[in-house]
Amino acid sequence: MSISSEFKDSLKTVEAEEVLDLFIFRPVSFALVKAVYNTNITPNHLSIIALIFGMAAGVLYATGNIFYAYIGAACYFLCNTFDCADGQLARLKHNGTNLGRAVDGFVDYIASVVIYLALFSYMGITSGNWWLAIGLAVFGGLSTAIQSFYFDFYRNLYLHHVYGYVNDISSELIEFEAEKEKIKNKKGAFIERILINNYLAYSRLQAKLMKTDFQIVATPDEFKKVNKPLLRLWSWNGSTTHIFLLIVCTILNKIELYLYITIIWGNLLLIVTYLIQKNALLKFKR
Repeated sequence: MSISSEFKDSLKTVEAEEVLDLFIFRPVSFALVKAVYNTNITPNHLSIIALIFGMAAGVLYATGNIFYAYIGAACYFLCNTFDCADGQLARLKHNGTNLGRAVDGFVDYIASVVIYLALFSYMGITSGNWWLAIGLAVFGGLSTAIQSFYFDFYRNLYLHHVYGYVNDISSELIEFEAEKEKIKNKKGAFIERILINNYLAYSRLQAKLMKTDFQIVATPDEFKKVNKPLLRLWSWNGSTTHIFLLIVCTILNKIELYLYITIIWGNLLLIVTYLIQKNALLKFKR
C-alpha cells in the first residue's frame, strides 16, 4: 500500500476533514503514527499526551506573558497533533473502541475549557480590564463550543448517510447505552463509567437540540451531492480552525483578535451555514 493510500485510510474521509487538518495537522500526525505504529503505544496513550500538551498550553497562556504564550501556542499545536494522531492510529490498526472515542471527546472538552480560562487570565493581566476579559472569554468559549457542536453533528449525519457509519445521534445513543450496561458492574471501571456517561450526556444534548422533525430519505449519492459542499463550509467552524486561528493571533500578539473573530465572524458563519443546511435537508423530506 502506498503512503498516500495509507494516509487516506487513516482519515474519517477526505471530505469530512477540516481543510487545515488535511494540509497541516493530519500530515504531521500521520508521520507520528507511522513512528509509533509498531510499538505498544495505543490511541489512548496519544490522547493522554494531547491532554498534557493542552494543559501545558493553558498554564503558559495564563501567565499573561507573550513569550510564554508563544510556547503555549506551540504546545497547543502539539495538543491538536496528538489529538489527530489517536484516531488515525485507531483506524489504521482497526483497534478503535467506544471508550477511546469517549476519551478523545473528554480530552477535547478539558483542553478547550483550560484554554479559555487561560485566555481570561491572559486578557485580564495584559489589558487590566477584567470585565472585558471575562466577557470575551465566556462568549468566545460558548461560541467555540456551539460552532464545534454543530459541525460535529452535521459531519456525523453526513458520514452516516453517505458511508453508513454508525455514528448518527440515534445510533450513538444505542451504542453507548449498551457500552454503559456492559461496564455497569465491572470492577475497577470507575473512570470508564465517568467517560462513557460524559459522552452519553453530550450525545443526548445533541439529540435534543439538533433532532430533525422528519425522516431523511436519500441515496448516499444524492445526499453526498447536496451536502458535500455544505460540510466543507461547516468545517470552517470546526475545532482545528479555532486552534489554528488562536496560534496565528498569538504569533501576531493579537490574542484579543482571535476572540473577536470567533464571536463575530464565527457566529455569523454558523447562522448562514445553518440556514443553508436546513433548506438543503428539506430536499430529502418524505
